[in-house]
Amino acid sequence: MKRTVSVQSLVFLFLGGAMLLIAYLLSTLVPQPSDTVKFWASTIQNLAFIVLTVVIVDFLWQIVGGEPIRKTLGALAATLTEMRTSVALLEDSRKTGVQRLYSASGAAGTHRDWMKRLKEARKNVDLLGYTLHVWNKGENFENEMISLVKSGAKVRVLIMDETNPNLGSLVNEEQINSISLTSVQEEIKVAKRVFLSISAEHNKSQYSGSYEFRTLRRGLVVSQICRTDADLTAVQYLYSVGAARSPLVFVNGLDTELFKVYMNEFEHLWELGSSPILTTTVIVPNQT
Repeated sequence: MKRTVSVQSLVFLFLGGAMLLIAYLLSTLVPQPSDTVKFWASTIQNLAFIVLTVVIVDFLWQIVGGEPIRKTLGALAATLTEMRTSVALLEDSRKTGVQRLYSASGAAGTHRDWMKRLKEARKNVDLLGYTLHVWNKGENFENEMISLVKSGAKVRVLIMDETNPNLGSLVNEEQINSISLTSVQEEIKVAKRVFLSISAEHNKSQYSGSYEFRTLRRGLVVSQICRTDADLTAVQYLYSVGAARSPLVFVNGLDTELFKVYMNEFEHLWELGSSPILTTTVIVPNQT
């Protein structure tokens, strides 16, 4: 029995070919294409391959009888929906500045990766956290902080004070056996000694940058923030798990929405800790 190519197959064949051509033009004729253009070129190309695959399968199936192309329309519609969602996420990323998301901050990199990021800072470093113990217990941390200020960077560090009445708000002793309010207070005392030792070292010489350390005796730190120039990471503290198992968001761009939100939080807490009554403050001013 003679079989002919259906009208639907011809339409899909033309559509697939047109999308391949558009993808080719986007990827080759646009000088220095942006991430958005690259995304669209890749998405259209993949969609074209899907459509052409459907046409081929439909043609082969018609040889033996049947019309599978109708059965694949639902799958194609799902692909288009997924593509629209991806485009929306890409646009959200551009506005908010979100570059990466991790369900657990411990998966974002090793301590060496974090120290590398610290070394690469040039102008600004802002650190905010409950204790920042994970930072100051790292290898060569004090020397790296000194090197930052020597090179001209402005460094600010803010942690909770062990006397803060809100300190235990996120310390879940009942469900997390590895922590206690006493252990957190001890971590803060160790962290204070480390950060104060950096201040003492800076006081011995004149550097082009500045270093300031404060502790917060009221208020509450609910996110660990690490800002290095135009990059920022924020760990969202959860009550049921430790910081290493809490979500982390990586943001890039001084003018992006989330960068401003997190830095606004930092500045408000920094202000709250600005009074000598409320903070332990050591300042190394800019030297000119």
